[in-house]
Amino acid sequence: MSFAKLALIAAQLRIEQTSPVGFRVDNGIFAADHSIRNGIDSGTLHKLTFKAAGVSFERTPTNWMHWAPSMQRTGARAYTSISTWNPVQEYEHQKSDQRLIATREGRHALYPEVRLWTRYEYEAGVPYFVFHAILTVEKPIDMYWLRGQEMTMDRFFTHAAWPGADGRPVVMDFESRKPVLEKRPVPVDAPWIAFLNPEKGYGYGAVVLDYKATKTANPMMSINDGAENGKYWDRRIINQVSTMLVPGDRFEERTAYVVFRCSASKLLDEFLDWEKRIRGRKD
Repeated sequence: MSFAKLALIAAQLRIEQTSPVGFRVDNGIFAADHSIRNGIDSGTLHKLTFKAAGVSFERTPTNWMHWAPSMQRTGARAYTSISTWNPVQEYEHQKSDQRLIATREGRHALYPEVRLWTRYEYEAGVPYFVFHAILTVEKPIDMYWLRGQEMTMDRFFTHAAWPGADGRPVVMDFESRKPVLEKRPVPVDAPWIAFLNPEKGYGYGAVVLDYKATKTANPMMSINDGAENGKYWDRRIINQVSTMLVPGDRFEERTAYVVFRCSASKLLDEFLDWEKRIRGRKD
């Protein structure tokens, strides 16, 4: 048996059920907090502590770091997301020493036309978790903004990375990336994206395992500046274009979110190594 498999067997999840939907989980490498925020028991990730780097990723102005799927109908003043999904109508937590699967299903109170299904999967001893979401339109809705894979963080990162047109990694500081992405946005179906801080030695990225959409409008992966120098990325499926969605329209994504170490000489080595491992897994 390989050392990696022995290490995985030795690791165990520590799970704390904090409310009917909310929980905290520690897999030995990181700790994820899905507990109640501002009285909202949505079960959405709002804090991720990377132990080896001694850092906790979060988004203090908005309370949640995981903000998608998010929606805004045409004419609405703002968008909402799974972070404010309250009450969650159906939920289930399957727990063991090695794995936690937290599933939610139902409708956001502001968007009864759309049925939501989401699942977080945590495993002991690996530097990533998997998130799977399906949005199914059940009644016609004129959608202005529909986003997926949105991760919002405070001022933890200095650089962004994504696959270039030739498939090779592009790494740029946040200011330098602006004119480059204005000319050539990251494609909506990009296989991965990451933020990193080489000076402090940590990064956080997404490995896309599946993405499907029955309709898109001006789609792209977007790397954004937030309030108080925060940074976030998101997948813009319906991107500020009024688009009629009808029953049967469906949007799905499955993504592995990875914490990793980095340095000036090895910016993405660890992340891309884990990308290969994750894609090579059969379970």
